[in-house]
Amino acid sequence: MKKIRITLKSINQVHKFTGIAVCVFLIHLSITGIFLNHTEDLDLDEKYTASPMILALYNISIPNQKESFLVNDIFISRFGDQVFMGNQPIIKNENPITGATLSNQVLFIAFPNEMVLLTQEGELIERISSTAELPENIQKLGVSEGILYLKTPNKLWQSSDQAQAWELSDSDFNDWSNEVAMPDEQTKQIEMYFSGKGVSLEQFFLDLHNGNIIKNFGKWFLDLIAIFLLLLSISGIWIWLRKRRY
Repeated sequence: MKKIRITLKSINQVHKFTGIAVCVFLIHLSITGIFLNHTEDLDLDEKYTASPMILALYNISIPNQKESFLVNDIFISRFGDQVFMGNQPIIKNENPITGATLSNQVLFIAFPNEMVLLTQEGELIERISSTAELPENIQKLGVSEGILYLKTPNKLWQSSDQAQAWELSDSDFNDWSNEVAMPDEQTKQIEMYFSGKGVSLEQFFLDLHNGNIIKNFGKWFLDLIAIFLLLLSISGIWIWLRKRRY
């Protein structure tokens, strides 16, 4: 059996490698420590970041914007499965919004197989599904003179009683509600519903400093650094003793 021979060269390599690793870690501790030491001077507790990369580290996600319609200068939009009226969350629905309109002070929001009725303040009045005489596969929604119109594949429907009953229509109606682009400012306001202000810089630097930013792996990382410190100390003593001997 071949014996493992520990040479001064191999010890020097271990000392060099662990020294570099520990040095990088100490630089990290020093920088984050300086920021934490001046938290009040830098107002880190009052400053926030909403960077998607940093939010992901805290398991905070912002769903992508889907559809948006403009009704009386108010945006009806969907982010993930959450539907908003302006900045106010009103209902949840995983299906796409196919139209939104206002008639007789009632807000109508159409989905492929559902119609949702709300007050102008966003309070739910009723949810009508396709099993309750609502036509299926709704593609568009519109209104004219108090009459609601729905477009389904190859058919046009109308209702004169607030979407309670529908009948085929021979009208040439074509004034449908259409999707519009939502301004960036409006989008950011809604994104704050999911992220809040974000993560405070004080919390971020603290988690960087103590390793909590990488969750459970942070504990093992600190253990690894402790091992490196032991190797650095032992190899340093070894090298010093060898050099002193010679």
